[in-house]
Amino acid sequence: MPEYTVQRLRGGFAIVYYDGDGNRRREKLAATDRPGADAEARQRWRLGDRSDKTVGNIIAAYHADREANGTVSVGRMKDAWKALRAFWSDVTPELIDEEMAKAYAKGRRAAPATVRYELSHIAVALRWAAAKRIIEQAPTIWRPAPPERKDRHLTRADFKKLLAGAVAPHAKLYMLLGIFTAARPSALLDLTWDRVDFERGTVNLNPPGRVQTAKRRPVVALNDQAIEALKLAYLARQSEWVIERGAKKVANIKKAFQAASDRSGVHATPYTLRHTAAVWMAEAGTPMAEIAQFMGHDDSATTEKHYARFSPTYLRGAANALRIE
Repeated sequence: MPEYTVQRLRGGFAIVYYDGDGNRRREKLAATDRPGADAEARQRWRLGDRSDKTVGNIIAAYHADREANGTVSVGRMKDAWKALRAFWSDVTPELIDEEMAKAYAKGRRAAPATVRYELSHIAVALRWAAAKRIIEQAPTIWRPAPPERKDRHLTRADFKKLLAGAVAPHAKLYMLLGIFTAARPSALLDLTWDRVDFERGTVNLNPPGRVQTAKRRPVVALNDQAIEALKLAYLARQSEWVIERGAKKVANIKKAFQAASDRSGVHATPYTLRHTAAVWMAEAGTPMAEIAQFMGHDDSATTEKHYARFSPTYLRGAANALRIE
């Protein structure tokens, strides 16, 4: 016997199934044609308990959908849900209001940026559920204000100290590529040798089959120092991964950074290198549009917002226009 069927109901369609007690249940579907009803029924069935559209059930269905679509950040979503689950799992979406979200934030006792991400994850999942007609409407979820961006970047002297503090070859290579490519940590850790083009002097940061998201992974040019470092690593390679340890992909580089920071006295995180690379390019007078393309920004607006002030020509024309003759 099938888990459920889609049947006609009052000029439309309904999903029909038997609950855990053996009772026959029908739920009217919003779709008005058979293909749409079949698709909607499939989405509803993924929620598990048909009679209880809780945040927990919706999150489970959303994660499954994202995994099926190859979303690379599902792991981070699941980590966020570990913190969210106890408070939100049994809540029904229509009961969510500002006071509830603020109560979660108060009890969570985490950084505002962390709480903001966690609540944003619920908001996105509920909007997905509304778009799939699993729920009628997604509630507005209060979130803490976004934190001010930290402009921490390294000088060249600081970077050399940090690099000297790295002992493991994979850590040193990662730090060099972090500066030379301005890539996000996940892009570097996912990099394989087949996407390093020594002949053209470029590296493609986007794996085959990965759909470009807002966090674009571009093809970037390599300078002579980057090519030299990569050629040495290529000769010693033991796997397909550029950043490898013991012939295996390195899943997380944070411990190596912490160790290098402790040895060198220079505090840095993997993401610090991306920000540092952008600042160095801006300080050298590189056009904002070129920096944007190098970093994978959709346009130069984001780049200008964060890095234009580091350019030697920043607002120079405006300042000179204010001279008193």
